[in-house]
Amino acid sequence: MQVVHVPDATLLQQKIDAGAISFVNYRDKASPFRNRVMFGCCAFSFIQSGQKKVYRAGESKVIGPGYGMLIPEGNSIIIEHSDTTEKYNTILIFFPAHVAKAFVAAHKSKIQGTAAQSSYVHFATNGYIGEYIRNIKSLIDSQQALSQEMALLKVNELLTAVYEMSPTLLAGIICPAERVSLKVVVENNLFNNLNLEELSFLANRSVSSFKRDFEKTYGVSPQRYIRERKLEIACAELTKGRSASELYMEYGYENLSNFNTAFKRKYGKTPGAFRQHV
Repeated sequence: MQVVHVPDATLLQQKIDAGAISFVNYRDKASPFRNRVMFGCCAFSFIQSGQKKVYRAGESKVIGPGYGMLIPEGNSIIIEHSDTTEKYNTILIFFPAHVAKAFVAAHKSKIQGTAAQSSYVHFATNGYIGEYIRNIKSLIDSQQALSQEMALLKVNELLTAVYEMSPTLLAGIICPAERVSLKVVVENNLFNNLNLEELSFLANRSVSSFKRDFEKTYGVSPQRYIRERKLEIACAELTKGRSASELYMEYGYENLSNFNTAFKRKYGKTPGAFRQHV
């Protein structure tokens, strides 16, 4: 699977460019397949039709119309698609990370407490942001030229609107790029059924580097660890009364028989026999 680089990948979309800032009306047929996307800048995305699912190192989220998302620099795995005949459509605003960092620094004294680090910011759009998006769409449709100074004002206007919704919302997302914790990537994506190449991508590592670092950290291969952790969690679910037939697909098995075999290999009993002795 190829890596998609943004904002370069939006080159043929209807857009306005003003220096390092771009406003894009992105439309595509899209599909329910995962794409590895490397963000070379920060990006706001406001879904107009269809839905976007974003996997980052620490978490994943699905958003649809009426919601926005701020994604920082770095690697993401993204699914964008429409469940209707209408094309997937989102308004994208790309801008350099230093713009967001400068905004957060200017407002740091007003932010109470320490915000937890986050993989992205997602939020429901309010009336002000809804009007802002309509204005941006109108500018793009008319191909209104914007100076870099005016484009920067538009980005800071949007950052201000998000900041006023929740002062701590932005503080946890704008941080220096650094090597992503392997444990964060693995533990937060256990049930996303990502393959080894995708996990390595989210961890900003090559596959060989990911496997080497993983075995140093956990003492076993990634495949074995993930399989064992899922069975441990499935075991806990069985003690709560859930059945194997409810769990096997959720835990990444194609059929009930394979789940039963894997469970018995680890615990010496089938899930049914295990439940009887709980």
